[in-house]
Amino acid sequence: MIATDFRREFRSAQPGQRIRGRIPLGTSASGSELGIPWILLKGARPGPCLWINGQVHGDEINGLLAGFDFINGIDPARLHGAVVMTTTANPFAMEARRKKTPTDEEDLDQACPGRADGFMTQRLAAALFPIVAEHADVTVCMHAVGTPYEAVPYAVYKLHPASGVEERTLLRLTAHFRPAISCRMSVAAGGTELPGNIAGALDYQLLALGRTAFMLEIGTGGRAEAPHIAQTAAGLRSLAAEMGLLADEAPLPRPARLLRGTKRGHVTVAHGGFARMGARPGHVAHAGTPLLRIENAWGELVETITQPSDVFVISLRRDPVVQSGDRGAYVAWEWDEMTLD
Repeated sequence: MIATDFRREFRSAQPGQRIRGRIPLGTSASGSELGIPWILLKGARPGPCLWINGQVHGDEINGLLAGFDFINGIDPARLHGAVVMTTTANPFAMEARRKKTPTDEEDLDQACPGRADGFMTQRLAAALFPIVAEHADVTVCMHAVGTPYEAVPYAVYKLHPASGVEERTLLRLTAHFRPAISCRMSVAAGGTELPGNIAGALDYQLLALGRTAFMLEIGTGGRAEAPHIAQTAAGLRSLAAEMGLLADEAPLPRPARLLRGTKRGHVTVAHGGFARMGARPGHVAHAGTPLLRIENAWGELVETITQPSDVFVISLRRDPVVQSGDRGAYVAWEWDEMTLD
C-alpha cells in the first residue's frame, strides 16, 4: 500500500514501523498518479528526525543509493526518533535522466519554497518544502556533479544570517562524510559559482526557518559508484548516531581537521576539441599544472588549461568532447584548514 498523507502517517505510525508513500502531485495525461516517493522509519522511542533528500537533479544517483543502504541497514526497534527519505524530489527529471524538469526546464534546487499553482517545478517545491520544514531537525540534500565530470565526494553548505545555525556546526556535520573539502557557497546573484536563484535551494530555505541543512556532492552523476555510496551510507549512520537516533551506537571518530573552501568557480574551455585530464579531483593542483589539455579535430594540441596560482580541484571534465565555452574544471581558488575539536 502506498500512503498519500505524510503528516498523518508521521503522527500515527506505530513504533518500529516502516511506511512507504508518495506526496501527491496530480495525474499524467494517461491517468497515472504523480508524486514524490518517500520512506518513513518510525523509531521505537521518541527522538529527532533526520531527513534525507535522495535526489533533486535527475542524473544524481549515488546519494539516493546510499540513502537506501543506510535505511535498509537500520533496525527500527533500535531507533530513537525518525528517519525519512524522499528518494527523488524530482521524479520527472529522474525518468528523463536530466538535471532539470523536462516540462518547464526549471531547476528544482532553485525553486523553493515553490508555488502550488505554478509550473511543475514550482509545484514540486511547494509540495516538498513545507513537509520537510515541519518535520526535519537535520536535512541532508544529496547531489552529484554533472555526468560529464569526474569528482570525489565533497560537501557544500550555505549560511543564512537569520538561521542561528553556525558555520562550525555545519562543518562538523559534514565531517561525518569524510568529504575531500567542505565548500561555503554564496547565494549572491551574479557570483562565480552558478547562475540562477541559488537562494531557492532546499537547504538554504530550510536554514531561513532555523532548520539545519546542508548538501553532499557524491561523486559523478549518471552512474553508481560503489565506494562513494558506501562512504556516504557510513556517514549517514555516523550522523544518526551523533543525533541520538542510534542511541546504543557511537559515531565514527571525527576528523580533527577539515578543508573549508571559501571561493570557487568554473574554469572554461576556449577551444573546441577533445580534453585529456592532467590533474586529479580531490587534490591540490599547483600553479601552472595542466588541468586539461585540449586537442583539436586534427589531433593538434590547441590549449593547455592551467591556473596562475594553486587551486583545489573539485571536478574535471570527464567527457572529452568539448567546444568553446564548455566547463572544463571546477576549482576552489581559496581554502583553509579548519580545526573541528
